[in-house]
Amino acid sequence: MNENDPKDEIRTRLRAERRALGDAERDAQMGSLRGHLLPWLAEHAPRKTLTCFLSYGAEPPTGVLLDELDAAGYTVYVPVCEPERRLSWVRWFPGVEMARSSVAPIDEPVGQRFSADLMDRVDVVLVPAQAVDDRGDRLGQGGGYYDRFISSMAGLGRVPKLLAMVFEHELMAAGSFPVDPFDQRVDAVATASGVRNLTV
Repeated sequence: MNENDPKDEIRTRLRAERRALGDAERDAQMGSLRGHLLPWLAEHAPRKTLTCFLSYGAEPPTGVLLDELDAAGYTVYVPVCEPERRLSWVRWFPGVEMARSSVAPIDEPVGQRFSADLMDRVDVVLVPAQAVDDRGDRLGQGGGYYDRFISSMAGLGRVPKLLAMVFEHELMAAGSFPVDPFDQRVDAVATASGVRNLTV
């Protein structure tokens, strides 16, 4: 971490704020978020195929959401970390075998790994974020995994809708955090208050 990087300073503050929310408040906000997100997906994911991240730490908890998506008949893929901070995608379902990642301190599903070409079949990518502003700019965790992945879709014929999930206070006004040329925008954001479109 570069101690002089203003993004890292903002991430440190936001991570502390997430921890301070506590489990009960994080679960409550995510419950409200799911209540808005599932009807939105019914309208925007006609092929019922999407990606979702496996939450860790104080991120918006996705465990119940994943179960609800499966129960509703969605085909769900989750990201797995590859060398050079790249992502592949593995099919997720309840009870899928998990194993420790070889490149990150997290557990990931075991199964066939798909490249970004999979996105031709995906309606929506649910994107993790530390914060999102009202122009769609996203502050990630700092690893660049999703920025690289989103960039890699530029040559695809069809690109899925990108929707970030954050806590209520993490949807911010434009200019609340620095944005670099490499940073990739999202199309929409989901919070406890609802799903909001951020791009025209």
